[in-house]
Amino acid sequence: MKKTSIFKQLLLPIIAIVCTLAVCLVGVVVFIFVKSYEQEIYGRSQDKSQLVSGEITAFLDGAYGIVEELSVNPSILTMDTNIQNSILADCVRRNPYLELLYIQGKEGMQTGRSSGELADRSTRWWFVQTAQQQKAFVSKSYYSVNTGMPCASIFFPMYQEDIFVGIFAADLRLDYLQGIIEKFSDVENGEYSFVIDGEGVVVAHPNSKQIEELYNYKQMTRTVSSKNAAGQIFLDIEGNIVTEEQNIIISEDYQKIISDVMSGYSGRGKIKNEGETYIVSYAPITLKGASDSWSVITLYREKEAMTPVYQMIAVAVLVAMAMIVIAIFVAVVLARRLTYPIVSITELIGNASEGDFTVQAKEGSRNEIGVLAKSFNKMIGKISVILTKIATITGEVVESAEHLNQIEIHMNSTSQAVHAILEGSEAQNIDVKRVVIQQETLSEKFGQLQEKSGFLLTDAQNTITSGENGMQSVIELRRQNEEALRGIGDAYEKIMTLEEQSKKISGILNTINEISSQTGLLALNASIEAARAGEHGRGFSVVAESIGKLAADSSAATVNIEKIIAQLCVDITNVVTNMELIRVGIDGQVLAVDKVQKTFSDFRMLAEKTRESVTNMEELIMEMRSCDHSVMEAVERIRKISENTADLTEKVAHSLEEQLEGIQQVAAGIDNLSTVSEEMKQEMTKFIL
Repeated sequence: MKKTSIFKQLLLPIIAIVCTLAVCLVGVVVFIFVKSYEQEIYGRSQDKSQLVSGEITAFLDGAYGIVEELSVNPSILTMDTNIQNSILADCVRRNPYLELLYIQGKEGMQTGRSSGELADRSTRWWFVQTAQQQKAFVSKSYYSVNTGMPCASIFFPMYQEDIFVGIFAADLRLDYLQGIIEKFSDVENGEYSFVIDGEGVVVAHPNSKQIEELYNYKQMTRTVSSKNAAGQIFLDIEGNIVTEEQNIIISEDYQKIISDVMSGYSGRGKIKNEGETYIVSYAPITLKGASDSWSVITLYREKEAMTPVYQMIAVAVLVAMAMIVIAIFVAVVLARRLTYPIVSITELIGNASEGDFTVQAKEGSRNEIGVLAKSFNKMIGKISVILTKIATITGEVVESAEHLNQIEIHMNSTSQAVHAILEGSEAQNIDVKRVVIQQETLSEKFGQLQEKSGFLLTDAQNTITSGENGMQSVIELRRQNEEALRGIGDAYEKIMTLEEQSKKISGILNTINEISSQTGLLALNASIEAARAGEHGRGFSVVAESIGKLAADSSAATVNIEKIIAQLCVDITNVVTNMELIRVGIDGQVLAVDKVQKTFSDFRMLAEKTRESVTNMEELIMEMRSCDHSVMEAVERIRKISENTADLTEKVAHSLEEQLEGIQQVAAGIDNLSTVSEEMKQEMTKFIL
């Protein structure tokens, strides 16, 4: 039976408990920190979206207010071009974000502009909409080629005494919005915001390409310049760049965020897009008038956002590992302090079992181990005293045999000594019987252990046999795979040869086709000449027609054969492709077989080691069982001696009680007792007192 050190039994649970507590503590702390930090990130992102939305709203409201104020200005309502142009130009100079201010009469003809020539705008969509609905609004954004930036327009109906007289319009440069976005974006660290208008078109974005190409997150399109094969941009007849729409692809949860914010909702969440996870927040930008709201969306790549969390986790793991190491060190020290006295007492008990009763345990500690040491020393002392007395009594019994005459004088003292010997012999006999029972049980356990080790050795041998069979199967499978590869290679070469022959046949067919064509022409010429010859050329004409028909049939047959050859080439190509796939599959199978073969080899080595270990264990069991038999024999001898001692002592006591039977009977009993005492004296020499 394998011994387990009490040091290990005490240390391993302590280490397991400490590691479990450390892991749980780190897990709880990390979980709480991650949740708290994630909520903080969400809150910061939401605040940023609200802040961007507020600044953009303030900017657009300011521009809207200027247009609204000018639309009711009495000087503007005079509809005098000179007055209007002066006011509009001055307003543009004072507000650089205004690209152009212009006024249309109710018929659509412009009456004033901050710059440029007056023109008719009666057919423009915004004029038609404002004239019909007579409601102010902010238009959708558009990309201005002149300024190279996105713009938007504000349209206000103009009234004189509640009579519609025209439309006041302002074109806004939206580069201010781009500045706001760049101020609140940190693209290098994966955090940025962007703005879309009511139609989903990007108005401001850190990536200017999305602005130039008019990314539309509602229609999921972008507008790009058409280019030819040389990469040059197409221009129409008027010199304008020809554009085309291309689809853009974003994840479904990203699309849902776009839909929600364009519907006027604000919120936050987490999305996946282009293989990255983002923390996203969004807020609408409410515009005045009959305008669709714009939207601001803020994205923060989770990998960068959670970097402090990952660093904290790494620190927590290092701290936990340090705590575990310290706890293990403390546990080892405590375990050694607790187990060292027990191990020492165990060694002392082993020495006592060998007959050395001079050993003494240290009684320094005041705990249970100290009490155990005191009890051990007390027990050893009593046993030593008892054995000393037994040795003394045995010597006295031997001497009493030599002084038979003194037995009568000292009969009373001898009787007491004999009774003491009887009590000790009976106790010793009981202890010896217990030892015999324990030794028999131990012998039985050794037998069971040997039987189980035999079974384990058989299982290990069977495992090795199975591994060898598996190895043979793997070798056979590898051989078959190699044969299959060789077969595929041969077939591939033959198919390539067949393909070359097909190409040669195709060339021959081309030649035949050319000959057929020439023959047809010759037959046609012959028919013409026969027609000229008249009656004399009629027979030649029939021959020419036959040759022409033969040429046509040959040409048709050549075409059919070419189709068959072409189909054959396609089939050969497919077969070559399939064979290549098969070859790749077999190569993969060969690699897999190599891995399986290595696994079987490792398995066999492990089984061999197991068999060797079991064999060594069985040899140790045999040696232990042999020692057990020797101990059993020694105990059996002690048992017999103890029984003889008890019997003889009882007889002596009985003889003493029956002194009337005579000194002769006592002498005879004493002689026998002397013999037994000599034997006991020999056994007592084995003990060190």
